[in-house]
Amino acid sequence: MCKMNSKFFAIMTTAILMGCLGTEPEEVQSCNEQQFWYEITPDNPYPGMACEVNGPTKTLAITFFVYKDNEGVNYISNNSSIETGVAFINTVYNPHGIDFTVGEVIYVDVAFPDVTDEEENNKNDSGGDYGDGFNVEDLSEEFEANYNFSNVNIVMVTDGWGAYSMFPWGDRTHYVTFVRASSFETSYVPAHELGHFLGLYHTHQYSSNPDTDSHLDYTPVKRWADDWIVPTEQCYRTGDFVCGTPYDCYNFCEEAIGCSAAFLYQGEKPGQESEYEDCTSEQHSPSLDNLMSRYGDRSVLTDDQGARARYFLQYLSDNNRQGNQLNYSISIS
Repeated sequence: MCKMNSKFFAIMTTAILMGCLGTEPEEVQSCNEQQFWYEITPDNPYPGMACEVNGPTKTLAITFFVYKDNEGVNYISNNSSIETGVAFINTVYNPHGIDFTVGEVIYVDVAFPDVTDEEENNKNDSGGDYGDGFNVEDLSEEFEANYNFSNVNIVMVTDGWGAYSMFPWGDRTHYVTFVRASSFETSYVPAHELGHFLGLYHTHQYSSNPDTDSHLDYTPVKRWADDWIVPTEQCYRTGDFVCGTPYDCYNFCEEAIGCSAAFLYQGEKPGQESEYEDCTSEQHSPSLDNLMSRYGDRSVLTDDQGARARYFLQYLSDNNRQGNQLNYSISIS
């Protein structure tokens, strides 16, 4: 029998009943670091997917490289713009336990390489071609001297150059993410490029066939695939290795499924003109707001994409890749 002192009669009835009947409610527990960052199972091939409440957050510092404009007069970005842009990036990654912070800003006193392109095949208003990039060797000795092997390294580029990033499993000295300075504060493209740095593919990575099996023992990724477990759901083995992103054929829809998806894009899809009929939603329903897509509003990172990003953040921290090994700080909110 449950006995209570009279002075406690004012306690809420529900609390009394729980004490007497032994029916205390289950509390939703936050996952610990092991569960949220390391633990994988066949049912949850990426860590933390079974967590109802996030575990601890890990913070990565970024080293920014800011050059002068093509005329060599003004710097193309500043501390205030960079801090605003990083806060914007964190709106995407914080819900998944990843936080970025400004570590250092290196102002390089040289002009950023200008876009020079003699070809007319795909030139844009700024003079560059779709996806134009450049070699790390073109970034000056000051870049190599200040490259931080323990940080994320971002180079701010001028308009005309494409934004891109290095996947984590490559074998190189410099892992760099390139983003445009002019739109850093307001665009989701920097978050998209950091997604590649954290091991996320485009949603259309294996777009030629909706049933493509993207082999996990493929040479560029076999360093981490050696420890891969065979997942219960085979969708983790296909496409972009993430179950939560629906099939996206991008600019291969005509060949892959016999219809055109050009109408889904906003002016930048290659092959905009098509003789095929538009795809119906039953034929093709990609996520139009996924961060790793190439559609208009790339702002959403799914739970399993966030989990994959955690997986690779830990990979980057646990493995030395030609001197590159991320340091992070950890916090529990």
